[in-house]
Amino acid sequence: MKKNEARKYYRALRNEFSNNDISILSQEIFENLQKIDFSNDSNFHVFLPIKKNNEINTYPIIDWLFSENKNIILPLVIGDDMINCKVEKGFKTQLNSYQIPEPISFTEIDSKEIDVILIPMFVSDKKGNRVGYGGGYYDKFLARCKPNAKKIGLSYFRPIECIEDTYFGDFPLDFCITPEGIESF
Repeated sequence: MKKNEARKYYRALRNEFSNNDISILSQEIFENLQKIDFSNDSNFHVFLPIKKNNEINTYPIIDWLFSENKNIILPLVIGDDMINCKVEKGFKTQLNSYQIPEPISFTEIDSKEIDVILIPMFVSDKKGNRVGYGGGYYDKFLARCKPNAKKIGLSYFRPIECIEDTYFGDFPLDFCITPEGIESF
């Protein structure tokens, strides 16, 4: 399957989810994420869910990471790139013009300081290649991260067999967390 086909197909499936479906599936993903050993990791890049896109609710993950004394880094889109915003517990957000929640108060940090990256996406394949929104924001960001940072995709859907049109600028995942479990690549 090509990325555009997968994007269209899985976006349509995701758009059919009710708020209750999103809540249940997000909770299952959160429970599976908790099975990974993060004892040696401190800095976690976590995306905030875009409600209109029925994205996975990451707020329970953020609360759990704060309770584990981890640092939370949120993305903030500036132009055609993202910066890393370290936030404190109780952080506030505002919606940008695309209805994406963004932190209001933060400390910018370097990408090389991040240990774990939770990545929004539609689906991955069995090699860890992912299908995101197609803007290239995460590819640019991942290119600046340290090579051993854990790249973890969060998806409602199990990996498909193959994404046919990957290219050298794509960064494969280390793990994909779905409601069914953990896929390791």
